[in-house]
Amino acid sequence: MTDHIASDVRVRTVPPGGGRRSRAGFWLVAAVYTVVMLGGTLPIPLYVFWAPQMGFGPFTTTLVFAVYALGTVLALMVFASLSDRVGRRPLLAAAVLAAATSTALFLLAHDVGTLLAARFLCGLSTGVFTATGTAALGELAGAERTRLASTVSTAANMGGLGLGTIVAGLFAQYEANPTHLVFWVYLASLVPAFLAVVVTPETVTSRQRPAMSVRRPAFPDRRPARTEFLRVATAVLAAFAVSGLFSSLVPSFLREQLHVHNVAAVGAEVGLLFIVALIAQVAAPERWTSGRWPTPAFLVAGVAVFEAGLLARSLPVFAAGTLLAGTGIGLAFRRGVATTQRLADPRRRADLLSTYFLFAYTGTIVPTLALGLLDQTINQDVATLILAVAVIATTLASALSRPATTVA
Repeated sequence: MTDHIASDVRVRTVPPGGGRRSRAGFWLVAAVYTVVMLGGTLPIPLYVFWAPQMGFGPFTTTLVFAVYALGTVLALMVFASLSDRVGRRPLLAAAVLAAATSTALFLLAHDVGTLLAARFLCGLSTGVFTATGTAALGELAGAERTRLASTVSTAANMGGLGLGTIVAGLFAQYEANPTHLVFWVYLASLVPAFLAVVVTPETVTSRQRPAMSVRRPAFPDRRPARTEFLRVATAVLAAFAVSGLFSSLVPSFLREQLHVHNVAAVGAEVGLLFIVALIAQVAAPERWTSGRWPTPAFLVAGVAVFEAGLLARSLPVFAAGTLLAGTGIGLAFRRGVATTQRLADPRRRADLLSTYFLFAYTGTIVPTLALGLLDQTINQDVATLILAVAVIATTLASALSRPATTVA
């Protein structure tokens, strides 16, 4: 099989203003996108309950998160671009069903193996929906509303991730069955989500038989466009390394180093990163994402400040760093999605978006696993300092790379 199997598929984009059904479909996809991403972070505050029940430590926690990210990457490499061939709606529906299966496994989980399987399926679901949902939103919005599409897609992504930790933390702190009730409620929410996908208009009109292949990352054909794409992709890789840290080990850092034992507060602190990222995407001035330095400046400052908070055992300093880092992540993500949507060939939109998100989620796997390994062998403070230096170096390298002069 060739790598870009969808190159001859034509997609219909909604005309400017769109029809009523297309506008409704746009907001339905956005809502389901938020729900699916929410499921991706529901388990984060619950590791404190699973760890003593199943007998695992920090490295297994990072491994469970890495398996989630691996499922996301596999979805982006194998499944996500299928929507360019078979349509957006079938892949979106499959992603919701995968989320439901994952949720059922969380309800049944009594050992690490089941937990790993649940997180892997959860990663598959979010990976497929991330690329396919973003492509569908761009097409349902129409060519004249690309900024709305990129803003809503990034808001659904980060907003859902932030809500997941907050909701799970509240259930865990104030309900009697912390590792089950939240998943029952989430499973129920996936029923209307599935129905919403079913009634959403399809934007791919010339469909073909599904064909499976492991694809190489897709890049724009022209060199200036490739350069611009690689800059935003590298920036989001660094940004997601920070979100990976918050999604895996920060809950244990908050308990052990900063002495935060309220599970709802832990979920809120982790969720704060994603909620601030959402606010930055929606409210930040355009010049913050169009200029070279504002985005990396926020991320670098945030990593430096929250690392200082960990070393000084200061929750206020850590929270301040979280605010700055969240802003940097949101700006990097918004800029990256908008740039990718603009550079993408409409015939392979999901293909290039898959590559962009492949960079993002790859950024969560290696640093998070490395931190888990380092945590077993050296001082935890030194391990997090190494990760902070790596993130700052990658961010600065992206910012200092030569910009493209023209984009065709």
